[in-house]
Amino acid sequence: DDWGWADAGWHRKIGEEEGVSTPHMNALVREGIELDRHYAFKVCSPSRTAIQSGRNPIHTSVTNTMETYRNLHDPVSGWSAMPLNMTGLGEVMTRGGYSTHFYGKWDAGIATPFHSPLGRGYNRSLFYFHHQNDYWTSATQPDESDAGDTTCPGFPKDRGPIDLWEDDHPAK
Repeated sequence: DDWGWADAGWHRKIGEEEGVSTPHMNALVREGIELDRHYAFKVCSPSRTAIQSGRNPIHTSVTNTMETYRNLHDPVSGWSAMPLNMTGLGEVMTRGGYSTHFYGKWDAGIATPFHSPLGRGYNRSLFYFHHQNDYWTSATQPDESDAGDTTCPGFPKDRGPIDLWEDDHPAK
C-alpha cells in the first residue's frame, strides 16, 4: 500500500534519479515478468484488511480512521478494523497446519486483542499497530497521520509513543 506506480524504478526514465532507488526490484522485472494489473487501495488500512481477509476493501475497512473508532451499535464489525466475524489469512494457514508468523506493519485492527495478529491466528508476530511509524525509532508520527488527531497525552506533538510489538507485548 501507499506505493505509487512511479515509485517503481522500472517505470521511470533511464537516468531519472528522483524517487526511491529500486535496483533489485528493477532486475527482477527485467529477468522475469511484471504483474501490472493488480491494484491496492489508496491508503494502508483498507489494503491490509483486504490482504488479511481476502475480500475487497469495501467489505472490510474503506477508511483510515483512528484505530480507536467504534460504532457502539455494531458489536461485531463496529471497530476500525477487519470485522471479527471474518476469517483471516493467519487463521486459515494455521488450520492448514502451517506455522504462521506476521512481521511488519499490521494496521488491520488494534481495538481488542482479537484484532491483533495473535487474535487473527498468527503464532508469532513482530509488528507495528499504527498507521504512521518512524521505522528507525519505532515511534508513531502523529503529524503525518491522515486519521485525525493521533497525539497521545504526555508526548511531544510531533512524536508519539513507541509502537513495536512482539506477539502480545511491547518488543524489547
